[in-house]
Amino acid sequence: MSDTSITSKEFIEKQYKPINEELERLRMINEEDNIPLILRETEGLLSVLLDICKPTRILEIGTAYGYSSVFFATKCPKAFITTIERNPKMAEKALSNFKEYGVSDRIKLIEGDASDILKDMEVSEPFDFIFIDAGKTHYKEYFEEAEKLSAPGAVTVCDNILIHGWIYDRKKPGAKRHRTSVKYMNSFLDYLKNREDLTVSVSESGDGLAIIKLNDK
Repeated sequence: MSDTSITSKEFIEKQYKPINEELERLRMINEEDNIPLILRETEGLLSVLLDICKPTRILEIGTAYGYSSVFFATKCPKAFITTIERNPKMAEKALSNFKEYGVSDRIKLIEGDASDILKDMEVSEPFDFIFIDAGKTHYKEYFEEAEKLSAPGAVTVCDNILIHGWIYDRKKPGAKRHRTSVKYMNSFLDYLKNREDLTVSVSESGDGLAIIKLNDK
């Protein structure tokens, strides 16, 4: 009998089941190119949330190669996704992936700095689901601007709030180099905790998630 052991995260990842083979192939391409994307554990939780929320207007801040945009479009076939990416090369690759995976008609990519774009954005219908996965020092700013564009009861998910564990273990390798991101993320989490009009859950799933629900009005 084999006497091997695995970590809890490794065990959880073994339970992962992709939506389809096409999305799994896109995940492998991202991983091979070392492009940031949602972790398998995070994808599983998002999948359940999307089934519960059934959003029709999704805002994503941080596109990269477009994996999560394609995931949202695949998981929510009646939803329209607006995604923001500041890196021109990433945006170009994402647009190519949207076309290849047959979802380009339901995804609008806006290229540029989200801080500027969100301030000037006008929407005909408010967003009911927001996913934030971009510059960690701007999460509070992104959330506040996205909130203005959101429907009552909208759900926001902020990814990577643990920042590889640096947020709670300042002795981990790399923590000192990223102390500014850690400072701003801690400030954002304190801000959420002090907002009485929000329902917030902070989870260690993946690299940490903040799940935020705006109060119904």
